[in-house]
Amino acid sequence: MSIDVVIHAPKTPARTASIQSMQLSMAGDGKGWLELFADDAIVQDPYGPSPMDPAGKGHHGKEAIGKFCAAFIRPGMLRFEIRQTLTSGPACVNVGTIFTKRPDGTMGWNEVVNVYEVNDAGKITLLRSYWDYEANQKTLF
Repeated sequence: MSIDVVIHAPKTPARTASIQSMQLSMAGDGKGWLELFADDAIVQDPYGPSPMDPAGKGHHGKEAIGKFCAAFIRPGMLRFEIRQTLTSGPACVNVGTIFTKRPDGTMGWNEVVNVYEVNDAGKITLLRSYWDYEANQKTLF
């Protein structure tokens, strides 16, 4: 399994943006990933408070998203295994598992639901990722 279920699903602007987001983040292409976002976009990854976003309000705007990207988008750090993809209007939801590798070499995984919303230009305006930070810590090996 990979992101093939999304790649082979009927195309919509949001689904296309989700594919590009996953491909670029798995490749560690932070610059390319950041270009997918509208200037006023919001990234909530994970949604709610976590050590990655203590206030739980997300990363607002390209500058803040760029800092998030610099910290967490690197080659070999992420792999998505998507089981289901749904679209509605300007949104796409992908359901699956994300595998992470930290700079110290430890690895973990989480079930994930990613919500992507795009504007009329196909730029991502919202990436909201539902996964449990604490559960991820318990899977580290």
